[in-house]
Amino acid sequence: MKKYNIIKMLTLRDTRYQNIRLIFDEGPHKYNDTLGNDYKSVTTLLGSYHNKFDKDYWLKRKAKELGMSEKRIEAQWDAIKDEACARGTKTHNGLEDGVKGSSMFREAIKYMRLPNGQMITVADLPNIDMKVKELDIEEFKFLTNNQYPQIYNVFDFYISKGYKIYSEIGAFLIDYLISGTIDILCIRDDGFIIGDWKTNRGGLKFESGYYKKDKSNKPAQETNEWVRKNDTLLAPVNNLPDCNGSVYNLQLSMYAYMVEFIIGIPCKGLWLCHIDSDFVLNQYGMPKRFPDGLYHIKNNPVPKTTFYKMNYLNNEVKRILLDRYKEVQATRVSSKSLFD
Repeated sequence: MKKYNIIKMLTLRDTRYQNIRLIFDEGPHKYNDTLGNDYKSVTTLLGSYHNKFDKDYWLKRKAKELGMSEKRIEAQWDAIKDEACARGTKTHNGLEDGVKGSSMFREAIKYMRLPNGQMITVADLPNIDMKVKELDIEEFKFLTNNQYPQIYNVFDFYISKGYKIYSEIGAFLIDYLISGTIDILCIRDDGFIIGDWKTNRGGLKFESGYYKKDKSNKPAQETNEWVRKNDTLLAPVNNLPDCNGSVYNLQLSMYAYMVEFIIGIPCKGLWLCHIDSDFVLNQYGMPKRFPDGLYHIKNNPVPKTTFYKMNYLNNEVKRILLDRYKEVQATRVSSKSLFD
């Protein structure tokens, strides 16, 4: 097997990344840097290209349709959202801890001795790579309760090809004041692969549309009949359908652009991994909505993982960055430190 030496290749293309550090405030989930500039997260930035959800309209419509108060419906929506966030965070944290604990990445982070809030980012890789070892797949299985066989097979393949695997590592673009956290970065001397965990209840969709509901049930149940629509994301990425798969693909592509810009090696692949939490299903094979308005996970659930290979949407990323640059130029605060 070819031996890869990652240290030879990992150098910063822009020396500003030696001095400007990314800070993450977990409470409000906000990023800024050590110069005091506020950053917009990649998730927030890409969310602005969705067609806007008219919450007031749908609250009124659902209240009339179901004979319930708008307040009660909104409370159910909030409860569903809170459960999804908590479930996603738990899954992400478990996988993050597994990677960091089985590759000495956690020890490498301690080696950096960063002040509270400062993140380990892609720009730190030239300094910490010697401290990070090849992921121990058996240790990773143990730390993640041996519940993700497909993930283990994928990681084992990357290890055999000479990749080191990092989890939850920051990335940012100074001139655009955007930042984010990469779930999985697999890297070696000639390129990198980025992966992202998704735990959406409804799975990933790659065209615009929705599943029809059976309203003869109380509460109404989602069926397996797909209704296709022709909605697109907003310009300048209106060549893409308005669906979560498009936005997630842009998210991965934006991270890939960041890594290429910071350390100058090419992207070799992008993937999404959907982790189904094993919900109780209705008669249509879809997650069942219970009388409390929520969706319940089975007793003794068995998570199911599905991998999706994604394209690198480099041109779309560049169009979004042009939009963002114009916005930053108009509203920048610390302009001298960034643009002069």
